Amino acid sequence: MTSSLEKGIEAAKSGLMEEALGHLKDAIVEEPENANVWVWLSAIIEDEEKQTIFLKKALEIDPSNRPAQRGLAFIERKKYIPAKAGEKLSDYTRPIGVFKQSPVTPSQAAAHVAEQNPMPEPTPATQTTSATQSQTVQAAQTTSTRKPWLDIMLYGLTLMVFIIIGILIGSTLLNIEIPYLSRPTQVLAVVPSADGVFILENDHFVEMTINQVLPDNLDDIPVTQSLKPEIVINTSVINMNQLELRDQNDQSVAYHAIAAEYDMHLVTPEIDLTPGRYCLVYPLNPTKGENLYWCLRVADN
Repeated sequence: MTSSLEKGIEAAKSGLMEEALGHLKDAIVEEPENANVWVWLSAIIEDEEKQTIFLKKALEIDPSNRPAQRGLAFIERKKYIPAKAGEKLSDYTRPIGVFKQSPVTPSQAAAHVAEQNPMPEPTPATQTTSATQSQTVQAAQTTSTRKPWLDIMLYGLTLMVFIIIGILIGSTLLNIEIPYLSRPTQVLAVVPSADGVFILENDHFVEMTINQVLPDNLDDIPVTQSLKPEIVINTSVINMNQLELRDQNDQSVAYHAIAAEYDMHLVTPEIDLTPGRYCLVYPLNPTKGENLYWCLRVADN
């Protein structure tokens, strides 16, 4: 039996938004703890305040729901970066909940092919041709000799391919670094529960507030005792290629940026920092000097 969620998705894909809304309202009653219901509901309405409420509800149910995280990140980004022409929330929350058809068995597939391509009745000429072809194949099989070394080489190559595939799968699942292969994704002991930029200290997150101007009051920004603070970036607002770390004299500070799980990044300075204010700076409009700032203060030890 088709659920209300499935009906709502099919209607939304067909552009029948009013019908989709009706089905998804029924789905809330049927499956109130299904995060996908709330995500799809947010995708078919235009009210940004309600979209935010529905996406946050989805994350309450499933904190790791990536479509909901992407949707909230898109809404947050629009506060600072205007959306592109035609860009909408559903571009970031889809595709989810794709309902596949029941698999077709080999016998069903063969029957379908037979129906579409019926075999013609054999004629005396085709019977003679088939008999000649069969005799030719039998003669070739009788006269050909099988080379054992060729079989061994083929088996060896096949075994090597399966071994390599197994190693790649195992390294991905276990996050094991293999020389000469791609670098594994950094796995964090803990992950932030919300979108944003955070200082990670002793498995605890301290949020770095986003600003459009440099904060004057150092008491308003988080403090760290670490000379090499670990900063976790968990937002799609930032393009890592354009991000800078600057000191209180507006001098650029070199840092390492490592890709982490769930599309996050771990940023650490390359050298020990001296006490003072440091900010991650992301350009919004370089010609006008408009930037976004996430700042911290390194305390005197």
